[in-house]
Amino acid sequence: MIKAFVVDNDRLRVVDDLLANSETIVWADLFNPTKEEEATIESWLGVAIPTREEMEEIEISSRLYVEDGAYFMTATLPAQTEIDDPLMSPVTFVLAGTRLITVRYHEPKAFKTFPQRAEKVATGCTSGDTILIGLLEAIVDRLADILERAGRDIEAISRDI
Repeated sequence: MIKAFVVDNDRLRVVDDLLANSETIVWADLFNPTKEEEATIESWLGVAIPTREEMEEIEISSRLYVEDGAYFMTATLPAQTEIDDPLMSPVTFVLAGTRLITVRYHEPKAFKTFPQRAEKVATGCTSGDTILIGLLEAIVDRLADILERAGRDIEAISRDI
């Protein structure tokens, strides 16, 4: 699925038709993309989108790279952290010109909370690079929440011992 965003009155707004809005899209979020969706993005931007297998095989030293004029970063992020067995999976961020492309196969909470906030209030996120900064800020906030909760859990266990 491709969720595409444009800027409207300094806020992000979801658009339904990627090709009809291709000139104004600032962020395309690929969630469990099909081969056809990957091909659509690749032909639109002229940049190769990494497959799930490529994202999972990436060595730590190769998580940041430049290819075809686009900047790539892959990070392993948690999801489903409210349950006892959270999911850890890679997410790739691609800055291509003024656009951000995200490729993911799971649902880190920041990918829900950040767009909701950026659709309601002007966050200053009006291009790919500022959207990336806003999204990374939401990811860091979420990781801080997870660590805080883990710290409380450890304290509770320590008191019980």
